Amino acid sequence: MDLSLRKIGNTLVVGFAARVNLEGDSSLVFKEKLKALIAGGYVHVVMDLGNVGFIDSQGLGTLISCLKVLRQADGNLTLTNLSESVEAVLRITRLIRVFDVLPTVDDALAAAAARPQSAATPAHGAWTGGANA
Repeated sequence: MDLSLRKIGNTLVVGFAARVNLEGDSSLVFKEKLKALIAGGYVHVVMDLGNVGFIDSQGLGTLISCLKVLRQADGNLTLTNLSESVEAVLRITRLIRVFDVLPTVDDALAAAAARPQSAATPAHGAWTGGANA
């Protein structure tokens, strides 16, 4: 799984270089890559899900764990470019209320620029849970 990464100001934009379903083993690979990025000190993350066709409970668990670690470090996770199926899963599970969701990466970057700059510490929070977290 290849991720596309762009650092803009104090925000890291993470996307997928090719079409992917966040399920099963791909969710585990994705989680390990996110953990490494967050451990590297990124606390404001914009996740471009435009190339995600489907997400299952493991993929949701990874996003929730990421959000938790980032918030503990005074950071944030914003989801953008949701496909219809990913948006439907977030609505059905009511996680659409938990995440910041914006239509585009540009919208998320504008929101980040308007946010007060914090002296956030690197996100070294604990990733908890089993295979689904």
